[in-house]
Amino acid sequence: MGRALKEFAWPRVSYMVSTKFFFGINEGPNQQQTFSRKYLHNAIDGSLARLQLDYVDLVFCHRPDPHTPIEETVWAMSDIIARGKALYWGTSKWSADEISTAYDIADRHHLHKPVMEQPEYNLLHRKRVENIYK
Repeated sequence: MGRALKEFAWPRVSYMVSTKFFFGINEGPNQQQTFSRKYLHNAIDGSLARLQLDYVDLVFCHRPDPHTPIEETVWAMSDIIARGKALYWGTSKWSADEISTAYDIADRHHLHKPVMEQPEYNLLHRKRVENIYK
């Protein structure tokens, strides 16, 4: 994708790029299925290198991480935005309570808040969007 974006040479403001973190592509401690600070900083740097970009528009934390405190994830994501590596962050497949907790932590500490959710939504999976997130 990075090579294609370079080849087309579109103005960076003319398109949006998102990336999603959780499963990881490297072996080793804190490299897969986590939202630890170490993983998130390595993940954004890896995405930017592969995409050959200075920043991405959107970053999603895919699936909740029961082993990393939400506080650590919120601080790390806010730091990524503060460093200019991403413009916005959000969640994917998080529960309403987890999203609310992340938002409250960010609000309490004046950090960048999660501003989007990418839920599973299709004919077979509608309840969360239609009944819980409303």
